[in-house]
Amino acid sequence: MVKDGIQNYPTSDSPNHDAFEGIVELYYEIKGYITSSGKWFWKKSDGKYQGGYQDIDVLAINGKETIIVSVSSNFDDKLNFSKGKINETKLIKTLDHFNRIEEYLNATNEYKWLMEGSRKIKRVLAVINAPKGYEKYSLIPETKEIEIVQVKEMITVINNYLEKYKKQQNENGLKTQNQTFRILQILNEKKMFTK
Repeated sequence: MVKDGIQNYPTSDSPNHDAFEGIVELYYEIKGYITSSGKWFWKKSDGKYQGGYQDIDVLAINGKETIIVSVSSNFDDKLNFSKGKINETKLIKTLDHFNRIEEYLNATNEYKWLMEGSRKIKRVLAVINAPKGYEKYSLIPETKEIEIVQVKEMITVINNYLEKYKKQQNENGLKTQNQTFRILQILNEKKMFTK
């Protein structure tokens, strides 16, 4: 089924094999969101016969918000910050990426509720490191189109969570199939990473 050149049926998550995407998912889960990742869909490109595939790296959902997260280990792959400016072409391409995801969610009856009513929709670019000064670039703060979250903030939240619940985990045990969470738990126990 196709609606306006975009897939309009739900897809299952793909297995997450990217360690950084696993950290991003865990970060939002600890903050109380239900997450979904690796949802592939297609949209017919203008002037092209075939559709182009793309995936939703991470969706984080709670009762009030839908957060669409694009995960990139390299800030410059998405925005290319140089000489105090963000590359306009890359910014437009990144915004188009978020727009296509929102279009897919709106076109799919089973997902439409994620975009409707009073729900707040956020666009997040999760990166390992962002260059200094990028936040001064006016277009992002003024339009509030994209929020940047760096891995350092995520690891701090995860580590604080592990520290807070360490006693309960030791008393009751913590069974998890989440490989990312388990390795971070081991590193925390062995004091191998700090806040």
